[in-house]
Amino acid sequence: MKNFVPYIAAIAATISSCTSFLNVDQLGKNTIEGFFSTPDGLTSAGIGLHRAFLEYYDDEYIKLAELQGDNLDVLRSNCNEANLLVYDFESEEAHDAGHPYYAWNKGYDVVTNANQILEHAPKLLAKYPNQEELVRKELGYAYFVRAVMIFNLTNIYGQAYDYTPDASHLGVVPVDRIPGFDDKLPRQSVKACYDLVLSDLNKALENFGDDSVPSVYYASGLATKAMLARVCLYMKDYANAARYAKEVMDRVSLAGRNEYVDMFRRAQNTPGECIMRLNTYDAGSGMTSFCDPTGAQDARPEAGFASTFADNDIRKELLTFVGEAEDKTHEGQSYSAICKYLPFKGGESNESNRRWDYPLLRVSEMYLIHAEALCLGPDKDLKTAADDIKALRARALGTDPSTIEIGYSSAVDLDRIIQEERAKELCYEGHRFFDLKRRHEDIVRPATTSSHLKTLKYPHYRYVLPIAHLEMQANESMVQNENY
Repeated sequence: MKNFVPYIAAIAATISSCTSFLNVDQLGKNTIEGFFSTPDGLTSAGIGLHRAFLEYYDDEYIKLAELQGDNLDVLRSNCNEANLLVYDFESEEAHDAGHPYYAWNKGYDVVTNANQILEHAPKLLAKYPNQEELVRKELGYAYFVRAVMIFNLTNIYGQAYDYTPDASHLGVVPVDRIPGFDDKLPRQSVKACYDLVLSDLNKALENFGDDSVPSVYYASGLATKAMLARVCLYMKDYANAARYAKEVMDRVSLAGRNEYVDMFRRAQNTPGECIMRLNTYDAGSGMTSFCDPTGAQDARPEAGFASTFADNDIRKELLTFVGEAEDKTHEGQSYSAICKYLPFKGGESNESNRRWDYPLLRVSEMYLIHAEALCLGPDKDLKTAADDIKALRARALGTDPSTIEIGYSSAVDLDRIIQEERAKELCYEGHRFFDLKRRHEDIVRPATTSSHLKTLKYPHYRYVLPIAHLEMQANESMVQNENY
């Protein structure tokens, strides 16, 4: 990976050399075509795409999802201005040095790299028929990544899918090709964006086939179905969300209680229940710096939220950091911290192998999707939905599901319980704000948090970020979000 990523980064710089990365200059085209002329070049491009994909999550998406949520407390003296503006819902078009610009810019850098693979890889199918499996794997991965990125960008810059009855409100630019220099690239509807996401995921399935998870560091047919479950949930297509989630649940087991913490903090040894994760080996990590109490910690769990976990809930261990011998002056000291991004140091002498490896998709989310879809969908099955939650709670508390009691008298009651469990299980993994948004819920923060804004009523215009000034200037077809 170290050898290939700089080369891919150089390609990305060449193909994104205009002021706006959406207006792609084709200088260096011969070099790019030469690079993609063999399966080895294609494999290198796939490795580079994986790294760019990780960096986007590490630098942008996770922070945006959690800073705008309701269960994070920010340490204002440590946190940088870009993060504080998002936390306080004060982002503006002029903030070209913050998340409104970089979430868009870096996001489309990933899309551009995926589009390069999708442009060039099909030519290798005929040229290297004995390498078809390899080429199709890279094609599937590029379709998968492009789908996830357009989905993510739509979450950030567009309102929820059902904000309008026909999803005709503005989404982002669903780029499905390498644009020419003079191409006009306007934003399209959220429906058009989701149409590309669904199309890409189905094309990924065509290339992967119905394969399982040969390595959790690569997309697969099963990972694609897991992503389809997530997308369908956001669309409130509950029947398909439940169907795809169940297919994954039938093939991947929940992590055991005894491996739960290590699944996050010793990722190099414990894949756990992950369906797909992003490899942080030798990558550095903005999220580690964001969470680390032995450094300039930016944020920590909100105290009231942390108190909702029972003392014997295994997940509570991931909300407290205890300094190890390697932490020197912090050894033995205890801190409130988000430990999902803080790998254990002890027992691993290779510092690059101390990894948290972001779990993009894991089967616990599928249980939660399945439960919500069965609870809210047209063909309700509240008992099975409750059983899904019992399985997660039993694992967390170290008991058998038969001992777990869930009291509810209606679908509304059970839905509330499902959302409470979802907030606990997926906390700080890049879901919270987008969950509140897709469900049309208010942002309500405890008075004890440091946020300047304690309540944001849905549907406020600040549920979406503005399009940054630099992009508005560079792309004459661009339309700003309402009220910015």
